[in-house]
Amino acid sequence: MEKSVIIDNGSIRANILLPGWGYDRSRYDWGGMVEQVWQKGHTFLSKELNSSGGVGLGGVGLVNVFEWRDTALFDSASVADYFPLPGVGLLKKTDTSPFLFTKDYPTVPFEHAVETGENFVKIRTLPHLCCGVAMDMEKLYTLEGNTLHMDITVKNVGPRAIHATEFSHNFFNFDGGVINSDYRLSFPYTIEPKLRRGELIIERDAYRLGEFDGPTESSAFWIRGWEGLKSHWMKLENAAKGMSVLIEDGVPVCNFYSWNNFNAFCPEVFAPIDLESGESVSYRRSYTFEVK
Repeated sequence: MEKSVIIDNGSIRANILLPGWGYDRSRYDWGGMVEQVWQKGHTFLSKELNSSGGVGLGGVGLVNVFEWRDTALFDSASVADYFPLPGVGLLKKTDTSPFLFTKDYPTVPFEHAVETGENFVKIRTLPHLCCGVAMDMEKLYTLEGNTLHMDITVKNVGPRAIHATEFSHNFFNFDGGVINSDYRLSFPYTIEPKLRRGELIIERDAYRLGEFDGPTESSAFWIRGWEGLKSHWMKLENAAKGMSVLIEDGVPVCNFYSWNNFNAFCPEVFAPIDLESGESVSYRRSYTFEVK
């Protein structure tokens, strides 16, 4: 099976990593990652690197993360038993310590079905019943002008209600180089940051990154101000490079977080996934790339 597919409409080109390309860990969605996007010879995406140059948790480009709203499924599992994590598979509980998303759990990945065409990639994550949970998930990547669309559908086909969130861990870096205060992220509302580490240069409706935290060489923070929005947009610009990306999320926002370091600028908009048995939800994330 192919490990990646390039889709190209003449305006932009995107390389989609397919299930089985090499990622085998328990953090990120196995059902497709956008490794890189090109426009007019310029690149927009990066990958996860830690302060020592290692790969961190293995994130690449535009990659989805599914998280349970609480740890009830993990807590109820016995040691050596499995618990489900959407987008990933069945994870094995190896000891009695609390769940940590940074920990690598032995994983039995979900099965996938892939369909590709000249201008689209469709990846379905097949349901597997575990702990009363089964989710049928589909991601469709398409191109329209300078825009990459990511359409996500989640169906609850198990007997148990689902309470989870999904976000795209956006690893942005325009044409490589070091992430610095030339990058500016703007919003359609007044932002209220809550810092965990690092520094921010704050405007009313935008921010730039200041100094990174010394020990981790990164910054991390929550953003408030989006409450009540039924959809969301933000625009990342680097005027010095003449490049930008408009990120539109067709979801009612339930959280916003940002993690950043020397190699990646990563704003994350969270989508709620709360489904009773038999219910489904569909939404779109869109990225419009521009080079001046």
